[in-house]
Order: sequence, then structure tokens, then C-alpha cells
Amino acid sequence: MPPAPAAFAELWGRLGELKHLAVTADPRTALRLDGYPMARVWAAKGWTAMASLDSYAAASTAGFTGGFYQFCLNPPPGAQPYPIKQIAMTESRTTMGQYGSERMFLLPDGERVEMQAHLKLGTRGIAPRVYFRDEVKGSTGRLVVGYIGPHLTNQMTH
Repeated sequence: MPPAPAAFAELWGRLGELKHLAVTADPRTALRLDGYPMARVWAAKGWTAMASLDSYAAASTAGFTGGFYQFCLNPPPGAQPYPIKQIAMTESRTTMGQYGSERMFLLPDGERVEMQAHLKLGTRGIAPRVYFRDEVKGSTGRLVVGYIGPHLTNQMTH
């Protein structure tokens, strides 16, 4: 297995390796993360996050019946789980009430949908996030990554 990407530019160039993902996220937002001192760490963790989502989508296609959180909690043999403490499947009601519009991202067909589920790549400062929507059994047949970038606005950041 090749080493983890050292930058988001490299991560972006390797997205084709992840056959079960559809990435609709704006690359410019993700690539701006390369300007930060923690970029190398975030990019490596971002790759782990994307590989885990791809692993889940492959397992789901092959018959795994739980959601992503269940997949990471009790991974099937050979799976690539993501750390449970760095997964949030929903946002708070307050956050969605005030800042829900920031969490509307594109599906591959161009439809804008709400994506609350996200993976944490960092905990301090801009604390990057990966927002996704499970469409494996839906219209696209893949897991959709709608956002990779800095932490979005919530009651803690505002």
C-alpha cells in the first residue's frame, strides 16, 4: 500500500483509488488546507478517513447492513474503520437551526442535500472536517463526500 499523502493536493490526485466514493467537494476548499502548518498531518488523516469511507461503502455493497458508525464500532474482517471518537453522525439541533445552510452539499447529479455526518481530521484551530452522505443503497450507489475543509460554523465557533 502506498504511503499516506503528504498534502491535500496529493490526496486529491489519488481519489481515483477509492472506487466506492463520489467526491463532489470543492477542491479549492480542501487545497487551501495545504497552507497550514498541520497540513501534512491533516492530509494523512484525511486519507485514512476517505479510505475508511471507501471500505465501508465496499462492505455495504457486499451486504454489510449497518451504517458507517456501526461499521467502525464492529468492523467486518479486513475493514478499515475510523476512530469512533472522531465520527459525528449528526449535528446539534441548535447548529442545524442556525447554520444548517452551510451543510448543504452536492450529490453527483447536482442536487443539493443536507449532510450532517462528518469525520474530524483535527481538534484545534481550523479543525478540518470531511462531510459525507451514505448513498450506497441510494441513487448514486456510492458514498458521497460533499465537503473537505475547515470546521464549519457552529455555536462554539461563532
